[in-house]
This record gives sequence, C-alpha cells and structure tokens, in this order.
Amino acid sequence: MADGDSNSDNQQVSAKELMLASVNQSMAVAVQDATDLLRNISTIETTVIGIASAKWLAEPANVAYEQIIKNASQNISDAVENLSKVGTSAAQVISDLSK
Repeated sequence: MADGDSNSDNQQVSAKELMLASVNQSMAVAVQDATDLLRNISTIETTVIGIASAKWLAEPANVAYEQIIKNASQNISDAVENLSKVGTSAAQVISDLSK
C-alpha cells in the first residue's frame, strides 16, 4: 500500500511539474510577444516622429505635426506600459502556481 501511495504522489508531482513547465513557456511567449510589439511600434513611431519633425521644420506654421509627434510618442509609451503589465502579470501567474 505504501508503494501505491508513493507512486500516486510521484504522478501528482510530475503532473504539477509538467503544468508549470507549460505555463512558464506560455508566459515567456507572452512576454516575448509584448517585447516584439514594443520593438515594432517603436520602429514605426520613431519613423513617424522623424518625418513629422522634418516636415514641421519645413512648415513651422503647420502645428498639426505637433499632434502627430505627441500621438506617436504616446503610442510608444503605451507599448512600454503594455510590456510592463504583461511581464508583471506573467510573473504573478508563475508565482501563484509555484506555491
């Protein structure tokens, strides 16, 4: 009977380890996706900022470029915040399941 109990405990530990490994990998993918999103948005928005800045210098009276630059900067800030939230949430999920 002791062998049966020990075997059951080993199976439960093994199942938990497998579940944790899968969750860890899923959380890593989520963080990597958020990182990729930040990188892609940063590339696009810094290009937008550069083009809008150049056009604004050429047309100082056209203040519409100021709003374009502000919006692009905000998009970058939002992507940074998203990465932070995803990372924090992933760490919390892993921490909660590891208990």
